[in-house]
Amino acid sequence: MIIPGISSIENSLEKPGIPVTIPDVARQPLKSLFCQRFDCAPPEYEQRAFKRCLYWHAKILAPLLQRVSPDFFALDMKFIHDLGDAIGSREASAEASNFQDANRARSSFWRTGLKIRVSGRKATALAHRLFADARHA
Repeated sequence: MIIPGISSIENSLEKPGIPVTIPDVARQPLKSLFCQRFDCAPPEYEQRAFKRCLYWHAKILAPLLQRVSPDFFALDMKFIHDLGDAIGSREASAEASNFQDANRARSSFWRTGLKIRVSGRKATALAHRLFADARHA
C-alpha cells in the first residue's frame, strides 16, 4: 500500500512489492526531534545530547576533562554532531557504527578501558526512540 505524502523512493526501500511507509514527520533530523522533546534551542543540542549520552561515571569527570584537555571529547562531539544530522534510524545506526570503529582505531585506556566517553548504545537507543515517537505522533 502506498501512502500519500510518502515519496516513491521511501515506498520502495525494503523489498520489491512491499512498500515502506515513513511519515513525513520522521524525516526531520534527529537534532530537531531532540530539541522538540527536551525543549532546547538548536544551538544547545550538541552539549545537551553529549551530557545525556555519556556513561554515568564519565559524567562525573567530563567537566574537568573538558577544562584540562578541551580536545579529549572531540571524537564524541563529532559523533553527536553527525548523529544530529541523521534523518532516520538507519542513519543513526550507521553513525553509531562509525563511532564504534573510530573508538577502536583510537583506542586508549581512558576511552576504551574506563569508557570515559559517550555511549554509542545510549545514543542509538535515544535516536531510535525519538524517531519511533515521531512516526507514531
